[in-house]
Amino acid sequence: MIEGKNIVIRQLELGDEEYLYKWWNDGEMMAHATHPFGTLQSKESIKLNILKEIEETKMFSKKRRFIICKKEDLEPIGEINYNDWDARNQKCEFGIKICETSEQNRGYGKDTLFHFIDFLFRFLNLNKIELTTMVDNNRSKGLYKKLGFQEIGIIREGYFDSRRGEYSDVRYMDLLKKDWNKIKDSIRDSL
Repeated sequence: MIEGKNIVIRQLELGDEEYLYKWWNDGEMMAHATHPFGTLQSKESIKLNILKEIEETKMFSKKRRFIICKKEDLEPIGEINYNDWDARNQKCEFGIKICETSEQNRGYGKDTLFHFIDFLFRFLNLNKIELTTMVDNNRSKGLYKKLGFQEIGIIREGYFDSRRGEYSDVRYMDLLKKDWNKIKDSIRDSL
């Protein structure tokens, strides 16, 4: 497990399909990710995907999903993952959602990201973490900048946006390990 100040990031487990089903099929929750109807996945489908991930026996895999829990009671409040891990070029992407709306804007996202980013650089021996976010997701852009991510550019019409039924631009950002090592102590102090 990865322990933060107020969160714990734990491995995906059987039974988590209950949370993911609720979160992923909530159109309001998923709208920022361009899914205003949710992901329309069945609980059984989600469970089968969890089983596949659990059955992955390699310590290092191309992608892995985790559950974010409040440290005080271990109640799940969201999810975080890394994907497209490229061992040769030492980079990957990540995604995060604080899915329980009553727990948003309480600092859990920053706490989670700080400790997950540090984990990725140390555990996967990354040189670079990349991310994309919709250009209208200004809340995430602000958080990523606080954590040291640099805006690299805009990917024009990068994703189909179901909210509007058209292609939308995507913001591309990254963070290098050398930059993270310079700033992580000051970020830790602000948690």
